[in-house]
Amino acid sequence: MKSNILGDIRAENDGSMLDQAFFETPDYKSLLESNDRCIVVGRRGTGKSALVHKINAHWHKQKNKFVISLAPKEDQIIGLRGLFDTFGDNFIHIRAAAKIAWRYALLMEITSKLNSHFRLRKIIERSNLNQFIKEWGSPDQNIALKLRLNLRKVVDKELSPEENIADLAFKLKLDLIEREILNVIKDSKYEVIVLIDRLDEGYTPDPLGIAIVNGFVQSNIDINTTFHKHIRGIVFLRDNMYRSIAVKDPDFTRNIEGQILRLHWDEYGLFNMVCNRIRVAKNSTLENNTKLWSRFTAREMKGREGFRLALRLTLYRPRDILVLLNNAFLNANSQDREEIIMEDIDLSAKSISDNRLYDLQKEYESIFPALRLFTTAFSTMPAEITISKARQIVLPILAKDDYELSLQRDVIIMENPVQVLQRLYGIGFLGVKDTKSTSYIFCHDGRDPTKEITDDTTFLIHPCYWLALNIHEQALEKHMAEEIYDEYDIEISSISEEQRATRIGQLIEEIKCIEIGRKGCHDFEDWCHRAIKLIFAGSLSNVEIHPNKNGRQQRDIVATNMASTPVWDRILRDYDSRQIVFEVKNFVDINADEYRQMNTYLANDHGRVGFFVSRSDNNNLERGKELDWAQELYFNQGKKIVIKLSANFLTKHLSKLRSPQKHDAANNELNKLLDTYIRQYLILKSK
Repeated sequence: MKSNILGDIRAENDGSMLDQAFFETPDYKSLLESNDRCIVVGRRGTGKSALVHKINAHWHKQKNKFVISLAPKEDQIIGLRGLFDTFGDNFIHIRAAAKIAWRYALLMEITSKLNSHFRLRKIIERSNLNQFIKEWGSPDQNIALKLRLNLRKVVDKELSPEENIADLAFKLKLDLIEREILNVIKDSKYEVIVLIDRLDEGYTPDPLGIAIVNGFVQSNIDINTTFHKHIRGIVFLRDNMYRSIAVKDPDFTRNIEGQILRLHWDEYGLFNMVCNRIRVAKNSTLENNTKLWSRFTAREMKGREGFRLALRLTLYRPRDILVLLNNAFLNANSQDREEIIMEDIDLSAKSISDNRLYDLQKEYESIFPALRLFTTAFSTMPAEITISKARQIVLPILAKDDYELSLQRDVIIMENPVQVLQRLYGIGFLGVKDTKSTSYIFCHDGRDPTKEITDDTTFLIHPCYWLALNIHEQALEKHMAEEIYDEYDIEISSISEEQRATRIGQLIEEIKCIEIGRKGCHDFEDWCHRAIKLIFAGSLSNVEIHPNKNGRQQRDIVATNMASTPVWDRILRDYDSRQIVFEVKNFVDINADEYRQMNTYLANDHGRVGFFVSRSDNNNLERGKELDWAQELYFNQGKKIVIKLSANFLTKHLSKLRSPQKHDAANNELNKLLDTYIRQYLILKSK
């Protein structure tokens, strides 16, 4: 028995089942019968590519219809991003350039395909298009590749973005190409149908990525308008991309909104779609769908009510129900049963939920390493959670500071529970209740990561994770399930990086406002405390300011050395420093008294290494002063090493923390600095 008895969830691998069992929805019929909508929008898994397959097959059989299917490739879309950077960083400017470029690309691709038809080639030969066809590229090359290569020829990097945009249509000879193509199609008596799918390949939900897709959509609308009744282009667009365009494009309402056909599935449509596939898979002759369903189900799964039991574990999408039933039939078959029962459905749903949670954690592990800690904390909780309860769930995780290195560095970035909840919303794990509609808003592409979270906010854990987290709730109401925009292809949200950059940026700006000298000493201590916690997170734990307030010796900042990186392990092994002392001096110069004071601090668990943090411009020891005192402690006081760190050192490494790839930079530089002390500063020079 096949593992996917009801067909593959990817339309490109499901051609045979689609040809035999496609359910003709009202949306499908609308596209065939009317040409007033040229953008088809649907959540992932709602059958956009299946529609493309079936519409393509239908129109290929029609006389005087010339059907072209286009799907840009991921690597070439990524390559286009670099080229579109030439047009600056203004969204409107990039959109304008993208609209011209994609209009040119679509028209040239249409011409190239027409030229492959023996009858139409003769008409084209009488036009002025042959030279353009040669320049465009080989018919077997992807449209995005050909566009990239041709744009490269006309974009002048010496010119300003504005000048490049103004020259683009002229250099591409777009007006001439349009006139010639229109004449060719009129002479051919054909209507050209262009089906454009998989625009999400290589898509990134940032202003540049949104502008490129927006330009594609608008170029298609323009071609439909200009070539009315001669060219009909239909773009199949993921809902998250559509919503991003709606947010970013100031002309969205006027230019795009009225062109949309939104795919909709209800119980009736899903039931008939499933039954059509069961009929083919089981080679059944039963025509009544309810009887057919009951023939291959048992116990409480029989009848339409049984189908509703399965449907409650989905988000009312074909993909959900097909994956669920494919796994259920596979489990039944492993037990030599032809009928599925509720246990098969539950087992299938649990497996799917586990995989979804694993996918989420895996996709975000590079920019949100602590995600697993936070998602696991919601296990066995109610699905609907007030903000006060959510705070209680995440607060204990934030309070600990002895996680492994990568986790601690991530946890320390988040200052409070609300920031954690904001991140969990930004990746689609939590939804926020919309007080106006009572539905829940989920964010899967960072489109609204700054949505305000207030004391009245109510969250919903995304239903796809309920079974993985052992959350047992009643099924969502149908209208709520349909409004959850659930993108199975997890797209890396920018919210984690934005939070990191924002917090670090604020800290870097703060130091500029702290006055040097006694007046700003407390502010500088506080700033150093927070900076050290961030920079050395995972290496140092329990970083405290003035830990012994009533003692005779009041060290400024003390932290526990976890010895989890080479430099801190070296400091513990070679110098016995488990408790690390940072003396904070809001002055440029450090005098002899400070060195003598540090000497008294370096005893017992504090070992033989301590640090000064000063307002000096660099970490170098001043010859004749700091150098002499540092050598005094080393040669005459038990080989104690006191390392000077400048505020600039901390600021520099705060800045590097914006990039997770550079999180070891401070430890690496500190290791080299320790080498500098041993090899250069703390040696006896021959006279």
